[in-house]
Amino acid sequence: MNHNEDGCTIYLSIAIRESKCIISVEDNGKGTTEEQIQHLNNTPHYMLESNRSGELRHGLGLLIVKQIISSHGGETVIKQSRYGGLAVRIILPTAEC
Repeated sequence: MNHNEDGCTIYLSIAIRESKCIISVEDNGKGTTEEQIQHLNNTPHYMLESNRSGELRHGLGLLIVKQIISSHGGETVIKQSRYGGLAVRIILPTAEC
């Protein structure tokens, strides 16, 4: 919600499909480019400039989430949301749900 001046709606869902638990967090915010999504899905750690002063903020939160999910035999997928914004899906074996 920090990236949408007027706010956005966040949608949560949990489904069981093909012996997998799928936890989805989506929004209808402004979204991001396909290039940025590929970067988020494929780069384990990233540094971003947070403001014009040149201060850097880091993406360790996503790295930690991916490591925890992976240690449970799952995966994390970031993609465009069906609602127009961003979607993060955590996919776990049903034994971990």
